[in-house]
Amino acid sequence: MNKATIPLLLGAILIASILTGILLSCHKEGTTVNFTKDSVIPDAQIPPIDASAPAQTETATFALGCFWAPDSIFGSLDGVIRTRVGYAGGTTESPTYYNLGDHTETIQIDYDPTQISYEQLLEIYWDSHSPTVQPWSRQYMSIIFYHNSEQRELAMETKQREEASLSRRVYTEIIPFSEFHLAEDYHQKYYLQQVPNLMKELVAIYPNFADFINSTAVARINGYVGGHVTFQALQEQLNSSWPVSG
Repeated sequence: MNKATIPLLLGAILIASILTGILLSCHKEGTTVNFTKDSVIPDAQIPPIDASAPAQTETATFALGCFWAPDSIFGSLDGVIRTRVGYAGGTTESPTYYNLGDHTETIQIDYDPTQISYEQLLEIYWDSHSPTVQPWSRQYMSIIFYHNSEQRELAMETKQREEASLSRRVYTEIIPFSEFHLAEDYHQKYYLQQVPNLMKELVAIYPNFADFINSTAVARINGYVGGHVTFQALQEQLNSSWPVSG
């Protein structure tokens, strides 16, 4: 297969996959992964996986500690259309990371309920943090912000199930959603942003950072970089609506 015929994003990830196991460690050592010229495709276009995103979605809003990892975890899931991290649950106006007030680090998820259910998202939620550990600050609370009565009922039911299974108190709060404040750009898809050369490729496709945040393809790649999906699974996710020319 000639990589020059592979769409920009998939070509870049293909090269990254050759370096499986050292991608994140390279960054930690202060180096970067150099993608070859073949990974750059002229006239980059928005991936079909984004162009074909459903117009109608439902929203889930969760807090489960630091939001970088959840952004990667939920973004890797089939049926999740977009993710964004921010602050919720408090009264402080216009919170920022260094002026958070009484808000909590939160992830907001838009999903296609015909592909993944709210209850399935809750299963991932409970499995992705330790709700029996009492948080040491409001910033890292475990909270489910429900958007309607159905979400509230499912949240309460699964919390009770979790407590029964663990035989321990679950500290997760279940409260109505009120307002979500988008976090600073450098927090969005944080793991992916630690790979500068791949980011350079993606910025060519998404010069508007809001489009970068809302991209399904970007969410999937952030899931891969965070180690929550294999490269083979990522290929299958992208190829399902992003065919590769050979």
